[in-house]
Amino acid sequence: MAQKKKIGFHMSISGGVFNAIGEALDLGIETFQIFLKNSNRWESPPLKEKDIEKFRSLWKSNANLSIHGHTGYLINFAGEGENLEKSMLLMAQEMNRADALGIPTLVLHPGNHKGAGIDTGIERISENLNRIFSENPGKVKILLETMAGQGTSIGHEFENLAAIIEKSDYKERLGVCLDTCHIFAAGYDFSNEKLYDELIINFDKTVGLKNLELIHLNDSKKQCGSRVDRHEHIGKGEIGERALGFFLRDERLHEVPFIMETPVEEDYGNRENLKVVLEMMGERSPGSGH
Repeated sequence: MAQKKKIGFHMSISGGVFNAIGEALDLGIETFQIFLKNSNRWESPPLKEKDIEKFRSLWKSNANLSIHGHTGYLINFAGEGENLEKSMLLMAQEMNRADALGIPTLVLHPGNHKGAGIDTGIERISENLNRIFSENPGKVKILLETMAGQGTSIGHEFENLAAIIEKSDYKERLGVCLDTCHIFAAGYDFSNEKLYDELIINFDKTVGLKNLELIHLNDSKKQCGSRVDRHEHIGKGEIGERALGFFLRDERLHEVPFIMETPVEEDYGNRENLKVVLEMMGERSPGSGH
């Protein structure tokens, strides 16, 4: 019997990093993603030892959970000068936190070239990834995320990520996270089955499906090719249930965890999005009754 596909959400760590596990169990999900610190600050207090122990203990009791980290938004490996040095320090802290918690992967937005050009940005990202890995020999794997192409961000074309990995001396510590909203906004059209299949073949030829370790399953508020990153509830955006369903039902992606980063609103949040996804897969949502 095939293993059940792992579907989950980006979860809050408010009140303690361990609280995310309790919320995941309450939702009945098998995977989740968390920030390991405040995502928009350079400085954060270190994790408390008791919180680390509680997190590890809860995870050990629920070993089927697949847990992933996401780095803060200030890190820019395509930068230079003081901003780069602050990014390197912050990334080292994030990796240390992940190691302490036992989290194996950290999703990273590759970086912004700030006008230096994509090729220069790719060179810088690869060099700085080499540096961070050489200075931090832990086990954490960095997953480069596909981007929407806003501003001077790098990663909106599969070739960008493939080039970064190709230039790396630490290929075994790099992987990719594909975000459905981001690639749609970047101009990848997968609105029908033929286009979807061409997309996956293209990804495999450039980046390699062997490097795909996580999928962010998000609908998009904006049109294909808009270059604007705005997530929407599953089935309520410009992508829609049909196109997102191609990813969920693709046997080639069966082992890849799916994380939703959908909005959480007072009257519509994680439970509602989970219900839609499970219905798309022909499954019943937890607690839905008979």
